[in-house]
Amino acid sequence: MEKTKLIAASLSIFDNNNQVNDSEMLNLWNKLVEEGADGIFIGGSVGECFLLKNSERIHMFEEASRFAASTNRPLDIYAHVGALSTDEAIEMARAAKSAGIKHIASTPPFYFSLSRKEVAHYYYDLASAINDSVLYYDIPSSTHIDLNTDDPDIQSLLKSGVISAIKHTNLQSYRVNKIKSLNPNITIFGGFESRVIPMMGYHCNGFIGSTFNFMLPQYRKIIEVYHSSQSSKVYRMVQDTTSVLNVLLEVGLPAAIKYILASRYGIQAGEVRRPLLPLTLEAKKKIDEILNQKLFDVTSL
Repeated sequence: MEKTKLIAASLSIFDNNNQVNDSEMLNLWNKLVEEGADGIFIGGSVGECFLLKNSERIHMFEEASRFAASTNRPLDIYAHVGALSTDEAIEMARAAKSAGIKHIASTPPFYFSLSRKEVAHYYYDLASAINDSVLYYDIPSSTHIDLNTDDPDIQSLLKSGVISAIKHTNLQSYRVNKIKSLNPNITIFGGFESRVIPMMGYHCNGFIGSTFNFMLPQYRKIIEVYHSSQSSKVYRMVQDTTSVLNVLLEVGLPAAIKYILASRYGIQAGEVRRPLLPLTLEAKKKIDEILNQKLFDVTSL
């Protein structure tokens, strides 16, 4: 059976001057590797992608590539280059490739109410510029652009070979089958940790998760139990991790994970960038309470 890959969607860590903190980023990445991450996704949503300068994103791509080269095992690095402008996305993608990163990912451009044809051509242009395929980051709750697998332009895009993978942060899990029927070579990553059971049922190839920054061992155990004779236990396990996730979403996901890394792992992850707001004392209390109640010990199962 093919291994289910777990890719951690990395935070972007800032120092007290609101600058990228390389040393604490390395501390986080080392933790993820020690916990068995199969890869790291740089500059995604929990990484505050669109609150970063392009130069900062490129800098993190370069740092991540150097880090991956220093590890003693294979580590997939994904560089998220999503932008409103095709030219900006291409600039960042070329820089990531020059740094040695193999996997380029992008959300579709939002704000301008693009047609499906325009969305498709964004990916054609991006792939052509780097002479390689890309990961389509499907997150319609944020971009308001749906990867409509019934649309002819989207079908042509998926069949073309330009899209090698999809991060399916979409509640419509059934579309995995349609995507695979259009192109069985596309790798599918689940993007909602709460949907791990249905996505496993659709035989996805892995998951890219924000909460893997601190719950990677729990999700590795969930997948192990799912494939075991004790699979009935997996529902309670996912209920627990989803209870944690729901509180984090309520108080602000990036800020919450930064607080957890600082308070539980000693990684000084800094604050989120405006307009995101820092956590209140009440929010921190909620986080501590739910972790104490629901963050199960993987060694006890």
